[in-house]
Formats: sequence, C-alpha cells, structure tokens
Amino acid sequence: MAGTPNKGRLKVRQVVYYRLQDAIPGKTDLLWVDATRDTTDNFGKMKHCIRMVSRVFPHFWAQTTPRGRGMIVLLAIILLLAIATGEAVLYRVSYFLTLVVVGSYVCVRLKLWRLDMRMQNKSYAVQVGDMLKGHVYVRNNSPLPTGWVEIMLMSNMPGNTSGIATAIGAREQERLEMDTLCHARGVYTIGPLVARTSDPLGLFQVQIIQGNPIKVVVQPPIVALPYFRLPVAERLGEESIRYRSQTRTPHVGTIREYINGDSLNQIHWLSTAKSGQLMSKEFDSGGGGDVWVVLDLEQKIHHSQGTERTDEYAVAIAASLAHLAVVEEHPVGLIAYGDHEYVLPLRSGTQQTSRVLETLTSSKTEGDNALAEVLVKNAGQFGRSASLLVVTSSTGIEWVSVLRELRSRSLSIVVILVDPASFGGKQALDEVVMKLVSVGIPAYIVHRGDPLSHALSRPIMPDDLPIFKQYSKSEQVPASVT
Repeated sequence: MAGTPNKGRLKVRQVVYYRLQDAIPGKTDLLWVDATRDTTDNFGKMKHCIRMVSRVFPHFWAQTTPRGRGMIVLLAIILLLAIATGEAVLYRVSYFLTLVVVGSYVCVRLKLWRLDMRMQNKSYAVQVGDMLKGHVYVRNNSPLPTGWVEIMLMSNMPGNTSGIATAIGAREQERLEMDTLCHARGVYTIGPLVARTSDPLGLFQVQIIQGNPIKVVVQPPIVALPYFRLPVAERLGEESIRYRSQTRTPHVGTIREYINGDSLNQIHWLSTAKSGQLMSKEFDSGGGGDVWVVLDLEQKIHHSQGTERTDEYAVAIAASLAHLAVVEEHPVGLIAYGDHEYVLPLRSGTQQTSRVLETLTSSKTEGDNALAEVLVKNAGQFGRSASLLVVTSSTGIEWVSVLRELRSRSLSIVVILVDPASFGGKQALDEVVMKLVSVGIPAYIVHRGDPLSHALSRPIMPDDLPIFKQYSKSEQVPASVT
C-alpha cells in the first residue's frame, strides 16, 4: 500500500481492508482501492444533498403556517415511532400524512403558477381627503382556476391598505378597483402588487410580488374661505408706506443707473435700450397688500388623534390662506420651519400657489425652532403695513410678545390656532387666546372635525372667553335691588 491515508478516513479503510483480506486473499489492495473510491463518492453525494436541503428548507418553512408546522412535526414523530416499533399502522399513517402535506403544497403552488398582475392609476397627484383610484388587471394564464386569491396593493401611505379577494377562472382576466384614502400630505409610492393564497387545509400560504411602485404626490387641500377677510392695511399714500428693500421683491420702486454687482435679473432692458447705458431696477418693500403666511412646524407642539393630526389641519389652513391671497391679487410669501427652513419670497399669480403647495407637500413636522425664534429671525422680511398670518398649535405665550412688537411697525396680524387639546394634547389654548385678545390681535380657533370655512368665519371675541363672561356677569345688578 503506497502512502498513509489521512486520519479521518483511516478507520473506514482498515475495516474494509480486513474484511476483503479474509474473503479474497491476494487481491486485497485492488479491492481496497475500489471500496475506498465508492465510499468517498457516497460521502460527496450525501454532502450535496445536505446543501440542497439547507437551501430549500428555509424557503419551504417560511411558507408553512403554524398549522402546517404542527402537521410536519406530527409526521416526524409518527415516522420515528414507526421505525422504532416496526408497526405497520404507524407506517400507513405516516404515508397518509406525507401525502396530505405534499399534496397541499403542490396545490397551493399551482394556484399562483402563471398569474400576471399589472396596475394602472387614473391620477398621480391628489389632495388630502381624496380617494386614490387604482385599477389592477389580473390574468390567469394557467389551464387551472386559481381558487380564492387575495390581491393586495402595497404602499407606504399611512392609514389603510387596499386589498380584495377574488377567484379567477382558467385563462381568464379580471379588472379590479382598489381605492385608497389619502390621510396625510407627502410623496409616497403605491405598489408593487401582492397575490396571496393558501391550500384548503391551511397548511401553507404562498405569495408572489409583481409590478413596479408608482409615485403618488398627496398635496394639502385648498378650502374655500368665503367669510375670512385678509387683514390688508389701507393704503394711505405711496410715500408713507413704501420703503427701499435690500432684497428682490415683486415691487419695482424706480429705475437707476447700473451699479457694479447688480444681477442680470435686476437690469431693466427697455430703459437700457432707450438710454444706451445699463439701467437697473430698484425694489421697495411694497405696500399694505403683501401677505406673509407663517406656519409653525415645531415637532413638540403637534398632536394626533387617530388619522387626524394638528399639523395636517395647520398645513391645510396655510395653503388655503395663501390661495386666498393669490385670488385677491396680493403678493404672498411663506415661512415654515420644519425638517428644513422653508422660505418662499413674495410673489403673485397662480404659480405662487403651486410653489406653496409643493413646499407644504414636501415639508415635515420635524422642526426644533420655537415660533418666537422664527418670527424674530424673519422680522426683516416683513415690510411695513404688510399682513402677517400665523398658523400654530403652540400653547406658549412667548411668541405673543414678538407679535406685539411687530404690530408696532404697522403690520396687520391675525393668528389661527389649531386646538391641540381636541387632538389628544394635554394643554389648552385658554391662556394664549386671552393674551392675544388682551393685546388686540384677532385670533381664530380650529378644533378637530371643524370645517375650515366655518371655523375661520369669525374671530374669537372677548365675550366668548369664560373669564370675560364671569367678569361681565359680576357687573350685572340684580333686578331685585333696583
């Protein structure tokens, strides 16, 4: 024998060697080599089978329901008892259970064997509160019917998941309608589609995923506000309300000679052509028609009750106010500090409404700047005699003092408060409302479930507050005294 076999295979070779030596003397080496080769091949085949099982079993086990796993465990126990005792009855039971398990798995796999799904949407840009219409086409290319199949539309939109159960015949096609209610603004995806089914005994559950995700933009709603009046200041004369502005505004004050550093957008080309030299536009702060909408997106002040949230109400109010200002032909700007510092400069026209909606759609309520800080930081943006509309759910009173200082600059200020207590918050707005009323700033309160057109039809009056009611009652003289 040439060479010494390794230690792991030495025992097997020695056993085979001695047995063959006793059986056929003189031909031990030849037979020993053949037996060794056969044993090595068997080990290789066994390792290959183990690798295949280790790959297939996790996928198979993932498709098994708790009832199916219990059935497999029961089958294994009965099979072990049959091998240990040799009872024919146990063997028959194990054969029957094996047939049930294998048949159920084959049945559930054939249901979705050649199922094709595709999705077609009617609209990709909707508003909060709209119903997103989704059309799904399902075709069964198999010669066998599918039985009952659950078709689900995957989506990262908050609220609900669309799904429907149907049975499709052999080589037939169905058109399904899946409606999804849009609860919150944002950019989402719907799709892909998921088809899920199980066998009649409920041992296995199989699903397939098809289709590509579709982008859906959910914008805040624009609500008509027929009874809300913008606090636009009265124009008392251009000289008294217009001031030079260091930044670009919608208002052109005068034309002057070009100064090195002026941008190309600032050049007045008509005057340049007439005079033969570069002329630039000089802007002013505008008059009392400017409207600024300040939206408070500080994270800690907002609350939710089910699918309704204070920030969604606030965003809808801000969008509606900006749209109202555009309709009434006022330049409007937006300031919202959330996940980013969103500042839209004053502009007019329907394009500004689109910019406001786009900004509010992408904004998130993740800000860490208090409303007072936002107002102080942007105080230079507000021209004299402009209108300032503040939308917030803050129950603090620090920002009221900032508004009082801004009001001294002839700004017309209105505050719209979204009541956090009606959304599950612990603090009420009583102190804030009394502070605003005491300094003469009009305030509106919106509760959960209130129609915006009704809630913004009339500001809070002193008589509406409990403390003023109690004070007025204490001043009344009883009739019996007189």
